[in-house]
Amino acid sequence: MGVPTHAMVYTGGSAATMGDGAGPLQFLGPLRAFDGVENWYLLFYPLPEGKTFEEVRDQPTEQFIQAAGRADAMTVEIRKPGGEPWGAKWVRYTIGHPHDGDLPLDVAIPLPNGDQMINAAEVFDAEEAGELFMSYHRTGDIPAGYTLRPVEGYTADGDLIDLQGAARR
Repeated sequence: MGVPTHAMVYTGGSAATMGDGAGPLQFLGPLRAFDGVENWYLLFYPLPEGKTFEEVRDQPTEQFIQAAGRADAMTVEIRKPGGEPWGAKWVRYTIGHPHDGDLPLDVAIPLPNGDQMINAAEVFDAEEAGELFMSYHRTGDIPAGYTLRPVEGYTADGDLIDLQGAARR
């Protein structure tokens, strides 16, 4: 798999590093195991250049893709640079499928600490989420054609900006 370029953290804090040779099964295995209780999240992010996972393990990451829920119904989020209109340096978005107009947040994704509410266009299964993770691994982003609903912004100092009421992009 070459030199590790990314880290993947699973429910419970277990982690693995991945290099350029990583393939889709490295994402599909954990995503298909999601049960919403024991196995319910996956976080994937690029390692800072020249740093090992051990060096950055306990530091917050500025960019990532993550999923949570069950294998047949999960939410997928991405955090990336941007957010100037809100005074943010980074924004966390919920990823969705194309749709017309605003949809109500009426789909509950069961998580151990309570339900996370998303809309019907934002529900993914393990296979499609795996494709998003693989795209992020290869390109640093998700494929064109998905929607992004801003959820939280972060200032350069790490302060949180609630964007739940912000317009969709």
